Amino acid sequence: MDDTRTKLEVALAKPLPGDDAPIDMDEFDPWEDVIHGIYGGYSSESDAMMIAALKAVRDKTQAEFMDQWGFAGEFALYVLAGHGLTEYGTSPRYAWPSPEIAGLWDQIIAKWEAFSAIRWPA
Repeated sequence: MDDTRTKLEVALAKPLPGDDAPIDMDEFDPWEDVIHGIYGGYSSESDAMMIAALKAVRDKTQAEFMDQWGFAGEFALYVLAGHGLTEYGTSPRYAWPSPEIAGLWDQIIAKWEAFSAIRWPA
């Protein structure tokens, strides 16, 4: 089994964090479990952009996503690729889920959305 898939399956099995404490290593944190080395957890905007990027890849609406978010959106797609979550074409510059994790894509989106709702209540 692919290492990326295994790591994502373990991450998706983790419980969501509580709403009033720092995130424990045994709780789901997309900024460690899905991507890492990027400190996006300090801003709700980071969660919103990455969730939108995941949805754009899923829905094949990357051009619209990049139009809406500008270069920051394009960079978010590069981050997904750099973490082995997507593969990239040369022309057009669009990403698609890496085949070994494509079946987890909706679960990743749902878990990240649930995480974001806890961290950034409306």
